[in-house]
Order: sequence, then structure tokens, then C-alpha cells
Amino acid sequence: MILRESCIQDLPYIYDICLKTGNSGKDATESFYDKNMLGSYYAAPYVVHSPEDCFVIVERGLISGYILSTKDTNGFYTWLNNKWLPNIRENYKENFEAKTEREKSLLNTIMKDTEMEKSLWIKEFPAHLHIDILANLQGKGAGKALMQRLFEHLKKNSVPGVHLGVDGANENAIGFYKKIGFEVLEKKDWGFILGYDLTK
Repeated sequence: MILRESCIQDLPYIYDICLKTGNSGKDATESFYDKNMLGSYYAAPYVVHSPEDCFVIVERGLISGYILSTKDTNGFYTWLNNKWLPNIRENYKENFEAKTEREKSLLNTIMKDTEMEKSLWIKEFPAHLHIDILANLQGKGAGKALMQRLFEHLKKNSVPGVHLGVDGANENAIGFYKKIGFEVLEKKDWGFILGYDLTK
């Protein structure tokens, strides 16, 4: 396995991985007729905005997983709302009909501005991340390696903590995060916000 910083050229693979892991870690292809829709919100903007905060893992010449992040969550959301989402919305304003419930739900999300994170914990955990790994690399240490690489990078940049959101039904992911050292910051209707303290 090779672990390296991401770049714009990785985007086709990142869109694909986002889709193939978009159902609580399992393949979400059947839920999306538009194969780039999920990645256009949950993956691509991180690589465009903060490629230095994103890393990919390469196995046998193919990108098989990634960890995408931003050091400043609310700064990223401001850019997302002002720069990224207006362009993405143009793709869906005309001649697009959501064909599945997942597409309808994501379309509603895309059409609204992302809310700033106002929870008290944001000062201690200002960064956030998304991590996805294809099935062929799951359980082989790829996730831990990506996490360690990101933690080292964030520490070098004096980031005190990082958070992520996880579906309450994704028990494998929750177990993985807690084993690494993430703790529950907040319980949501859909799952949990977990945080990792980088000052320890």
C-alpha cells in the first residue's frame, strides 16, 4: 500500500469510492442514477478546497481509499456555500429529476446552504474528516494508516482536535473510531458526532 497526499487528478477515483461506500460503508450505486452526485457534496469539495489536508491510499496502482479533511470546518462551510454549491446547483436546476429517495434527500441538502457549526465543542475540534475505504482493503490496516497520517499532519499545523459524523447504524465504523480513540461529542437523530483530541 502507498499512502500519499491527494490531488485534483484523483477526483474520478474519489467520486467512485464515495459512491461504492456511500451506504454506511457499503455500495450505494443502486441508490444513485447520477453517479457523481454523492461525491459532489461529500468528497470532491475537500480535494478542491484543501488538497493538502486530504490523503489517498493506493493498492496495486489503484486508489482504494481516502481520508478527506479540512482544518477549519466553518471556514470550509463558508467557501462551500459561497463558491462550490452555487456551481453544483447549476447541474440540478434544470432537466434533473431525482429518481430515488437518496437522490431526493441529497438534492434538498445541495439546494440549501450548509449551516455553520455552532456547538461549543467546535473550538476544541475545529477540523473534520471523512474516511472511506473500498471493501478489498477494509480490515487490513488501511483505515488506521490514513488516520495516523492525518493526525500527524494536523498536529504539525497546530490543530487541537478533529471531529466526524457517523451513522448510528454503522456499528463497524463506530467501533473502529472508538478503538482509535474518538469520543462522543454529541448525539444526533441520525447518529453521533465523534471527536479526537490531538493535544494528547
